[in-house]
Amino acid sequence: MKKLSIFLFVIFLIFFFPKEIKANNPAYMQGYFYSNLTPYGTWISLDFGVYAWRPTIITRTWAPYKIGRWIWSDYGWYWDSYEPFGFIVYHYGRWHYDDYYGWIWIPDYDWAPAWVEWRYDDYYIGWAPLPPYAVFRISIGIVYTYSYVIPVAHWHFVQFRHFGNAYVYNYYVPERIKYRIHSNTKYRNEYRYSDGRIRNEGVDFDFVRKRAGDEIRKRDLLITDDPRNFENSRKRDRDQITTFIADRDRILTDRESLRNVEVVRNDRRTSLDLSRIELGETRNRDEQVRSRESENVISRDIKRESRQERNDNQRDIERKESERRDFEQRELERRNNEVIEQRRNENLEQRRNETRENEINRQNERNRVIEEQNRQIQQMERRNNNQIFPNTDQQRHSRDIEERRIEQNQRNDNREVRTQQRNDDYRNENRREDVNRNREQNTEQRQRTR
Repeated sequence: MKKLSIFLFVIFLIFFFPKEIKANNPAYMQGYFYSNLTPYGTWISLDFGVYAWRPTIITRTWAPYKIGRWIWSDYGWYWDSYEPFGFIVYHYGRWHYDDYYGWIWIPDYDWAPAWVEWRYDDYYIGWAPLPPYAVFRISIGIVYTYSYVIPVAHWHFVQFRHFGNAYVYNYYVPERIKYRIHSNTKYRNEYRYSDGRIRNEGVDFDFVRKRAGDEIRKRDLLITDDPRNFENSRKRDRDQITTFIADRDRILTDRESLRNVEVVRNDRRTSLDLSRIELGETRNRDEQVRSRESENVISRDIKRESRQERNDNQRDIERKESERRDFEQRELERRNNEVIEQRRNENLEQRRNETRENEINRQNERNRVIEEQNRQIQQMERRNNNQIFPNTDQQRHSRDIEERRIEQNQRNDNREVRTQQRNDDYRNENRREDVNRNREQNTEQRQRTR
């Protein structure tokens, strides 16, 4: 009998003690999900790049969220698990009961005090693990990517007076009455986002405390991101409960540690609809795809903006060049018009001067003729005065003829002056029309150039 006891003790050391040493080895604690859960279960590679963890201690009656207790905290109902792997699998990820593997855990990167659904009436309260189809949205809460109903067998029901008990797992209702209680209870699923954390408010705290009849007090959560500190500081008889909350970026980098973990791969098809899952590796892959798409969009936007900027600069250069050419063309036309106008004014002034000189010459000629005529008349008068019988009528007639001739000459001269003036006015009008016509042609040419 003694030898048999020694043999069993050795077997115990071989199978259990090395796992505890390995789990607490600082070199082995560098990972979060993979390396910390490997001592207690097996990693399974499912399709679509999804990994699942299956606990080794599975028995026919084992189920998630069974061995532990409920605590009211700043983040709602917190599941304080008594299992060595509970600090990860009950606060991250979701559980699924597979037809072949049994209970498997799908990793996720969002922490919550517990990922469960609730049901209650006036006498009983129950909870069940959320399936992988349940996804948390900050603005909504829990949403399902797939129409799924949790089987009644996966629920744990207790009376309210045992809900706050540290050994609540001793008071679960038997399987034979679980279906009747489930059909009489109301569904409850209240998750919110507050102060950077996800809250599991579940069933109202005041209602639970009133129905339980016990003093359920609130406890503080001490947060640590080191699994070793978490294991060393776990004491359930204190008002403060230590919980493990890992940094999201470090969890994401922990995917690399899967290379050093043995993963089971087979052709067995899981009952889980992997295309409906938005957790863990799948969501991270989608986020990477969206990130790459976003980077591509940003790159395309940058390139488009760069091309747009170059095009805008080119258009600005072309516009400025066009404006410069238009300005030079307008300046050239203005100077040409000024020269033309100046020449026309000079020609007009010259013709006016010539007209005035001609008029003066004609007037001088008329005066000279008149003087000559007067001189001749005077001579005739003197000759007539010297005659004995002067012919007065003849002289008078001659004077009338001469006066008429002079008047006629004056009228002719005035007619010529008016004709010359009309001709000058006509020529000036033609010049102005030519100037306006040239301006209109230049304006039309500039518009066509633009």
